[in-house]
Amino acid sequence: MNEFLIDLEDKPGAMAECCEVIGEAGINILAGAGISSDSAAVVIVTDDAEGTKAALDSIGVTFSMRPLETAILHHSPGSLGVFTRSLAENGINLQSLFIMKTDGEDVHIGYSTA
Repeated sequence: MNEFLIDLEDKPGAMAECCEVIGEAGINILAGAGISSDSAAVVIVTDDAEGTKAALDSIGVTFSMRPLETAILHHSPGSLGVFTRSLAENGINLQSLFIMKTDGEDVHIGYSTA
């Protein structure tokens, strides 16, 4: 599985254009998050990495693709802290992290590292 980190113009419709072209290619977006500060970006996970790459290339946006790791955590206070601390103690630099889904007592996360 891969994630796509997409640089966006900070303007209305920038994220919509990316999501639309991916959807028009018949690709399902499984997870994502967007943020804007000094610049805007979105990170998405899809069910077709090569198709997503082609779709984003077709509209000329700047993006990077990187491997996405997954983990299942117990849905309880402190579990994310324990997980992220274990990465830090092993010298692993976390680049992204987001919740993919919750499933009863479990939380499925996606994350990338440097």
